Amino acid sequence: MRDSRFLGSTALTMPAPVYSPQAVGFVVGALGGTTAAVGTAYAAGVAAGTTFAASAIGGIVINATIGIGLSVVASALQPAPEIPKPSARMVSYAQGVAYAEYALGRVRKGGPIGFTGAQGKYRWYVPILAAHAIQGVVQHYLDERVVEFDETGECITAPIGSKAYVEMLLGQPGQTASAALMAAFPGQITAAHDFKGLSGAVVRAKKADPEKFSKIYPRSREWDFTPVIDGLSQVYDPRSDSWGYTNNAALLLAWWLTEVQGRAVDWNDVAIEADASDVAVTDRYGATAPKWTINGTLSDDQDYETQRAQLCGACDAFLYEKASGEVGFYVGRWIAPEVTLADDDFEVIEIASGQTGSDAVTEIVPEYIEPENAWREWSAGAWVVDPDGNQTHRDTPQLFMVNWHNQACRIAKRIGATKAAEFQLKATIGPIAYELIGRRFFRVTHAEQGIDEVFEIGKLVLEQTGVFTLTANSVKESDFDFDSATEEPERPEVNAAEIEDASETDAVTGVTAAAMGFGRVRVTWDEQDAIYTQKLRFTRDSDGEVFLYDASGRTYAEISGLTPGETYSVEVANARTNILSLFAPEVAFDGEIGPWAPDPPATVAVIGDIPASPLFLTSAAEPGRAVFAGTASFFTIGVAIYRADTDDFGAAVQVGDMIPVSMLAPFVVSVGDASAVNLVSNGEFAADVDWTKGTGWTISGGSAEHAAGTGSDLEQPVTMTPGSDYRLSYTLTASAGSLRGVLAGSSEQLGALRTADGTYQETLTAPAAAADLALRASSDFAGTVDAVSLVAVTAETVSTGYFWLVPVGSDGSEGSPSASQYLIIP
Repeated sequence: MRDSRFLGSTALTMPAPVYSPQAVGFVVGALGGTTAAVGTAYAAGVAAGTTFAASAIGGIVINATIGIGLSVVASALQPAPEIPKPSARMVSYAQGVAYAEYALGRVRKGGPIGFTGAQGKYRWYVPILAAHAIQGVVQHYLDERVVEFDETGECITAPIGSKAYVEMLLGQPGQTASAALMAAFPGQITAAHDFKGLSGAVVRAKKADPEKFSKIYPRSREWDFTPVIDGLSQVYDPRSDSWGYTNNAALLLAWWLTEVQGRAVDWNDVAIEADASDVAVTDRYGATAPKWTINGTLSDDQDYETQRAQLCGACDAFLYEKASGEVGFYVGRWIAPEVTLADDDFEVIEIASGQTGSDAVTEIVPEYIEPENAWREWSAGAWVVDPDGNQTHRDTPQLFMVNWHNQACRIAKRIGATKAAEFQLKATIGPIAYELIGRRFFRVTHAEQGIDEVFEIGKLVLEQTGVFTLTANSVKESDFDFDSATEEPERPEVNAAEIEDASETDAVTGVTAAAMGFGRVRVTWDEQDAIYTQKLRFTRDSDGEVFLYDASGRTYAEISGLTPGETYSVEVANARTNILSLFAPEVAFDGEIGPWAPDPPATVAVIGDIPASPLFLTSAAEPGRAVFAGTASFFTIGVAIYRADTDDFGAAVQVGDMIPVSMLAPFVVSVGDASAVNLVSNGEFAADVDWTKGTGWTISGGSAEHAAGTGSDLEQPVTMTPGSDYRLSYTLTASAGSLRGVLAGSSEQLGALRTADGTYQETLTAPAAAADLALRASSDFAGTVDAVSLVAVTAETVSTGYFWLVPVGSDGSEGSPSASQYLIIP
């Protein structure tokens, strides 16, 4: 609802309710006002507002987030493609460009290869674990085997034994280049190759006898070195004024805010939250650990919201912006509210019940990192939100910075409480919001809504100076209590046989294939993890021949040179770059290929060129043939000419064969009898020559004219073959009488009588001893005739009609026809 007092006033003075002097002064200060008013509280507010306006967020007047809590952050914890599984990092992979990764707390991971090379019986490689110094190694993994090394770096775990050597690079100040690596690659690896500031390992794999090969290298390639490490060792602890390793959630949050995000924090506040994180908690199995820890990996390819969600979600953190410009936070704990908002504090308020109905979440099953699952993802026991629900609607937040079942279940309880809160509040409030900055909880006593409840801020946003929007959920102190003995669900049993092998290469998803013409096919798929490249397999259905290709992009490939008219089965597989090429030929391996997908394969029928219609088309009628000129378009290797008696391409038939042209080149093509000629001389009557004029005929001005009075012929000798057909064409204007064509010899072949204006064509057969063409006028004929032609009719001669040009591709496929061209063919 909206306070009705705002509907009847446009005054610029501050309307009721009356806020505290500090809040009013804060708004004036944020607007650039001064302390020229009475009251020390007001002056203090002005000073705070001025500081806030100059701060990193306060200075952004529109849509600046002041505070954000778990109910908002939790939405970013749901499974999404952009959040890679931690197990995806448990590999050693070759990649041209790799993002910086940060190992916070205790985590198992691999990393990109910083160097690889073969020397004698050995393959050397340097996986980079983190872009910073680390504390040390807790447990060594080669692939999925836990192994141990002696003080010299040689493996002492069977069956690998001395085949493996590892020298750790902790990234600490003063780190020097590996002496063993320099000795193996003299001149190539020097003292300058110290991997300064990076942590990782120098790993050496030794060639194995073929009969032992599969036991030592079960994946037919070098091992992935993916140890469990105590990571970042450069974290500041204000309680001891020291730097070192920790997995304390508050200290790592402060590190992220200051070192990654470049923000300032109040270290006294950080110390309070660090102590709150260190409170000992005992789980249902009797194990005790600090209440809030962070153990996981951040990467520079993750956006801000993803990093924030993982860090804050791990410890139920609430972030806020201080008036000073510093960023503050609270880890998950109850703090009694000190601010109360009443009816008059709201400009707009909307209060609704928590999630209900079929969409309501009934249980929370977080995914966290379980050390007993080889430090991989594992599902916690289900936290039941609504035990009386008649269906299951599960949320599966990804808590990839949590490695303790108890901690994951405590977060599940809190997420469940936010989703099933008794009240959900959305409101617009004024400067009273200044008093909420730095607060996580507040009380609402709203008489009209009939509630008196404590709320937890979900999001507090400064929309414009003095106007804030607020979302919040009702909350109880008991939401932050947790009795492990009765509330922690049983952890699902970890079966070592079910542990997913990090070496198992993921199947590609979302594969599609589409013909593009010109013998090309475009294949697309969902974006895959950055550790992979993709291979494509085309199988020609007609003969089963297989063709392999490398992907041309991260999510697609365009393959050319396929056979038009053929159908192919298309599959895509993820591939890991093989860096171990030292083994015997009988066991050599050229990269690890995952399963081919999809199953069954995608199919695509390859088409050839998809030619475009010709450009700049012109046409002309010549004796016995039609002539066309233009420019060939893309993918066009020829044109086909179609003809119909009506302007209907559906009724047209092709005339002659396809005529070759060059793509994007001008062309002139014709169809018909190329040898045909007009046997009539001066058929256009350009001069008074070549014709014998009977009584009443005259020639002038481009036509022959007959005056009524006497029937007579206009004639000329023509060479013809008796018995052959000839097409006679002429254009007539007639005001009276009639005209007809005549082929004369020992007898006469008479054309039809024409009495109306028009252009006429008819086919006449030459009589014996044919020698003349005559245009015979009746005695009452008054009119003119011009454009006279007589052309021998052959098998190639085309007739008057509608013509179309159709482009033809390299495989014979035809494009769209041109516009119709109506031609009167002599």
